[in-house]
Amino acid sequence: MATKYITAIGLIIGVVIAFVVGIYASPLILPKREVEDEVWARVVKNGKIVIGSSPDWPPYEYLEGGKFTGFEVELVEMVANKLGLKVEWKAMGFDLIIPEIEAKTIDLGVSGFSVTPERLEKVQFTMPHSITEGQVIMLKSKATELKITKLTSLEQLKDYNLICGVQVGTTEQDELKDLINAGKLPASAMRTYEDYLAALDDMKRGAIQCIYAETPVTSWWMLEAEQKGEEAMVVIYRRPYWPVAWVANKDSHVLVAKINGALAELIAEGKVEELKIKWHCT
Repeated sequence: MATKYITAIGLIIGVVIAFVVGIYASPLILPKREVEDEVWARVVKNGKIVIGSSPDWPPYEYLEGGKFTGFEVELVEMVANKLGLKVEWKAMGFDLIIPEIEAKTIDLGVSGFSVTPERLEKVQFTMPHSITEGQVIMLKSKATELKITKLTSLEQLKDYNLICGVQVGTTEQDELKDLINAGKLPASAMRTYEDYLAALDDMKRGAIQCIYAETPVTSWWMLEAEQKGEEAMVVIYRRPYWPVAWVANKDSHVLVAKINGALAELIAEGKVEELKIKWHCT
């Protein structure tokens, strides 16, 4: 009889242990334990977020007196302030930012990044702070000369033998490249630049006829030309575009959660909208 009791007790203990193990093993009951976020650990240890950015995208980020300034610059620093952190800005080529994020040599990428499925395969994004519009712009005099009022598709660039400038690593470059590879545009329709400012200079002197970029940088260029008394620019093509957010490593789940929390508070407080008005990002 004692043996039966011992056996029964053993079975009960075994069932209890199995049940407890099952609870902890089941993601439906308790969440799986997160992998440690080494980037966030480094940020906390150093008391700062190291950010990679290409400062050629006004009004989001650009250099003034050698210092980073702009809408995203101020917004990031407001987020960092809520988290009790400082910000260290590192200037780099736009196409180098995601590789640096993947290598964890920087903590965050802030450079007007569009959230796309292709990029989500490599990195993760914070919650978006804006949604932009894709635009092809050109000098008003050139549009008048070629009798262009509105293009309904990018394929129409070939109808006017237009050379369109884009920045390396951008979604605009990818779009035109896809059309070229599909035989819908000639290779001569696209000219790639290290930064959009060089493309803008080339358009103004007539080396290219147009630029494919997005708001608010296109709006900023047009406003700046007006304020400087330079030749006016016009939009000849527009399309709905991607949300804009900041780039983080796929493992940086804690960093992204902290940033999202602070950014959500700033949105609710009306601070983000105030910044958009200040920097003409609306």
